[in-house]
Amino acid sequence: MWEESSNKLESLIKVAYPEETKDKSYSVFTRSQVAQLNRLIKYADYYENRVFKHIADEYPEYDHNVNRHYTPAQIPINYSRYIVDKLASWQFEESVDISVTSPKKSMEKKAKAVEDELYGFHKDNNLDLKWLQAAKESNTAGGVAVKLIYDYEMGVRLVVRPRIECFPIAEFDDYEKINKVHFVAFKTDNLIWKQTYQMIGERCLFEEAVYDTKNNLEIVEVIQEPVFLGNGTKYLDFMPVYVIPNNPAVGMVWGYSELEDIIPIIDEINKKYSDSSDALRFEMFAITVMMNLKPFSTQNEKGPNKPVSKPGAVLQLMGMPGPDGKIIGDIEKLESRFSYNDVLKEHLANLKAAMFELSNVVQITPETVSKVGNLSGVALKLLYASMVSKVNNKNTIWKPKLAQIYSDALKMKSVYESYDYPEDLDIEVIMQEPTPMNEAEQVEIATNKLAAGLTSVKAEMSKLGVENVEELMAEILEERKTSEAAFGDLYGIGKDIDDGEM
Repeated sequence: MWEESSNKLESLIKVAYPEETKDKSYSVFTRSQVAQLNRLIKYADYYENRVFKHIADEYPEYDHNVNRHYTPAQIPINYSRYIVDKLASWQFEESVDISVTSPKKSMEKKAKAVEDELYGFHKDNNLDLKWLQAAKESNTAGGVAVKLIYDYEMGVRLVVRPRIECFPIAEFDDYEKINKVHFVAFKTDNLIWKQTYQMIGERCLFEEAVYDTKNNLEIVEVIQEPVFLGNGTKYLDFMPVYVIPNNPAVGMVWGYSELEDIIPIIDEINKKYSDSSDALRFEMFAITVMMNLKPFSTQNEKGPNKPVSKPGAVLQLMGMPGPDGKIIGDIEKLESRFSYNDVLKEHLANLKAAMFELSNVVQITPETVSKVGNLSGVALKLLYASMVSKVNNKNTIWKPKLAQIYSDALKMKSVYESYDYPEDLDIEVIMQEPTPMNEAEQVEIATNKLAAGLTSVKAEMSKLGVENVEELMAEILEERKTSEAAFGDLYGIGKDIDDGEM
């Protein structure tokens, strides 16, 4: 997805913002928007590990296209994708839970039915995968856009779109109030597709068309004339577009990319690995030094010629006589003394430590595991504290957004289908936290609580991650009953009782 968007949008900027003509009347984007698009393309390149494209712009010595006697090594290590994917996995590698409740006891059955309806919507739209993809996009680009659309064959559908295509327009004095959103992408080098959602009063206006950027944005195809979204006399009273920012500051509609602060460190790491590869390549072979020897010449001794060598070769050369007439010729091999190895290791270790510290991603290696041993639950939480804190901060934005999306999905269904949407139900999205646990310690704590009468079996099984508690409890009871019956048959306990009664 990113590679395709990156290539198209590089053409988009050239077409939509023609610097060579200085004619801005046909430009689709403002200067600040073009600058932002360039940043998003850069983040996309780093996620796809096209880092030396940008390193070579600043440091030409790494450019393969520069004419030189050797091709410099380029060893891109994709730390960008590692960090982006790791943070996204911590948010959504485990499926979200949905809880629907009502303060009215009479609405409990309805709440359960709505909850089942939402789980069905979640499953039909494959939201386990889509939320994971959305989190990766948000971490990379600083935000992600989500749309709800109605398909008359499939029902309510959820679509995730990259930030680079989405242009929300917020109120001047209220950046949280978005009344208009454009989705823009290039179909060809000169045809641009644009889709617009706009709230007018209590209804949402929608239009879609294709424009020609070479002909003063002339409309070449109308996909959908302006229309208020709805069915018959029922209309959507909300805009089914959701902007989910990543770590935004006050006044920001979008947020910051997770890569923004660590790109300079990633560049330095990649450069040092590449430099080390070049150094190793050159230092592997000793340099031959020839002193006071007759210059090389061709067979007819007309002009100098380059020496030719191969592994295991022996050279027979004529020495040059000195002032006293004696021949003092010499050949030496300069062996490598690779003396900065320890300094390089320490430098790379410091860079990696800074990178993981800035990203709040915990790096656990086999060496780390061998040193820490069997950690307690508290120690594990402390080990992952920075990552847990970061994900919890993200979830303060994601949880209400997801709850709104699930709620609006039911509202959309009630507009297009014969479905009664209950307004007085509370929808909560529960995000899972995949912090590693000391399972033996967790079971021991649960057992002590049960023995002291401080909790129930059902509650403790839920905490331990059991999905269907009732089903597992029934299975345990059935197995216990079968074991007791087998034990009675073996020792005749049940039979003795029966004989006594007789």
